Amino acid sequence: MAKRMIIGESGGPTPVIDWEVAGALDVAQKSGWQIYGMINGPGAGLRTTRIKPKKDQYERIAENLKLLGVTAVLYFGGNDSAAQLLGLSKVADIAAIHGIKTIDNDLPATHHCPGYGSATLFNATALKNVDNDFSGYGVKGNFDVGGEIVEGWNVAPVAIYQVMGRKAGWLAQGTGFAKVDPKGDIDRDRAPHIILSKEVTFDEEEFLGKLNNVISQRGGAAIVVQEDLTDRKTGKSLAELYADSLVRDESGNIQHGRFESFSPGMFLAQLVSKKLKVECVLGEVKDVALVPQHIQRSCMMSPVDASEAYKVGAASVDALNDGLTGKSVVLKREQGHTVTDVTDMENIAAKERSVEMEYIDGICGPTKKFVDEFIYLIGGPAAIPHYSRSTFNAVEIPAAIRSNPYVKKEKS
Repeated sequence: MAKRMIIGESGGPTPVIDWEVAGALDVAQKSGWQIYGMINGPGAGLRTTRIKPKKDQYERIAENLKLLGVTAVLYFGGNDSAAQLLGLSKVADIAAIHGIKTIDNDLPATHHCPGYGSATLFNATALKNVDNDFSGYGVKGNFDVGGEIVEGWNVAPVAIYQVMGRKAGWLAQGTGFAKVDPKGDIDRDRAPHIILSKEVTFDEEEFLGKLNNVISQRGGAAIVVQEDLTDRKTGKSLAELYADSLVRDESGNIQHGRFESFSPGMFLAQLVSKKLKVECVLGEVKDVALVPQHIQRSCMMSPVDASEAYKVGAASVDALNDGLTGKSVVLKREQGHTVTDVTDMENIAAKERSVEMEYIDGICGPTKKFVDEFIYLIGGPAAIPHYSRSTFNAVEIPAAIRSNPYVKKEKS
């Protein structure tokens, strides 16, 4: 009887998900498998779905697989995908292997997930360039305050950058790689200056206080926030507290990035506009909320990430060839190298992993331990742009100008 498998990809695509398929195809063809592609059961090159099958649908799928002569299902996806494949394996006479993927990086039983490195590379690069762009709006001026001429910020730019990540802040913390210098050290003065992720509960006073300090020191700020946060006082998500209505997908996840969705980036921008008062800002805080959404998982690829994705795909077919079923192929770090391993699919299905607190420095961003452990996934510190800080010699201002400065406006 011919060995016949069907390969699918599920959920949100990653920049390297087709590298997983490529690795699987390479090993499968060499080892004599006949291969089907699961169009509309999948993502990226094979399209995508977020359907959560019911019992009768599982039974219909099992019947169709039998008619096709398929004896093995290889499925690349996250925790929901693992749960779906596990459900299918209970009613179908198949070997079932799940290969991990997700830019959210929130799966347990693995060091990290294919897709995370590429999305993080994009976010760190984009955030660094956005800060260089938007911070140019920072302008000082002279103000008449009760008859006294006072220098202050006429415009203080605050950029708010929202990243993906429903339940865990891996992408938010990874954006902190923009703070890393070419040696691999964290420069605390670099953007992003505040990183808000699910692991650290959100407190409005703490946030506004920290932002006040940052603006007072540098005349502007860059903030990163993930798709949802947990309110410290109530324990509820900000979406549950402030959204006009909640839209959920078939797996019960709150939908983000849709026109009717709650946006924490916009929420923070409104909060800054309405409640932030900074003594040194005598003009205005100029805020902008940026939500790259699907761009972060489609625009840039880390070669390291692609190589590891290929390994996961290849190892998934190796697992089938070894007679395994009900397993997920995961990644481990051993002595500075990434290797594949297998774990029971039940350890992945419908389960999540948050960022460990040893990797988070409050709302300031990642710790050095986080950087040392994960920055290799984007290609190391040199993978993001680095700009020198230009310094200029001071020029003596003529006394006539000093004694009669241009006053922007009165400050009431």
